[in-house]
Amino acid sequence: MGTTLEPNEPSHAADVEKAARLGRTRARMFMVQASLFLGWQGFYLQGGVDDYRTVTTVKISAWLVWAAMLLFLLASGGMLLRGRKVRHLLFDELTRQHRSAAFTSGFWASALCCIGLYFLTMFEPLGGREAIHIVLSCSIAAALMRFALLERRSAV
Repeated sequence: MGTTLEPNEPSHAADVEKAARLGRTRARMFMVQASLFLGWQGFYLQGGVDDYRTVTTVKISAWLVWAAMLLFLLASGGMLLRGRKVRHLLFDELTRQHRSAAFTSGFWASALCCIGLYFLTMFEPLGGREAIHIVLSCSIAAALMRFALLERRSAV
């Protein structure tokens, strides 16, 4: 009495349909989160480098929590609260390939961002926190968007 279902069992079809629906929802959720996360960076970059007010501390803390949550969602697939059978269907080989491609995109985004920031600092001083913020934000957004686009394309 294992947890694997035979394809001809009635509950298997329901689980497959649920997993397909959740996969589409996950792709939309990741795209929206990436867009909001990237768009929200304008609020962070409005503050000055030496602005250490309580509001700034809260803003930075919120960004760190949001960044950690998005990284966790990308690493876990975002569906840890679902049943084991549905989770197994959501984490198929294609999804693992998409996640790997997303991590690669995130890496390249961070590398290109670092190169850009290197040249920027030749003309404009930039603090370490700001540089880290820009690189991490770009890499997370690129990875989430790539994963969402690949998942959406494969669902069609």
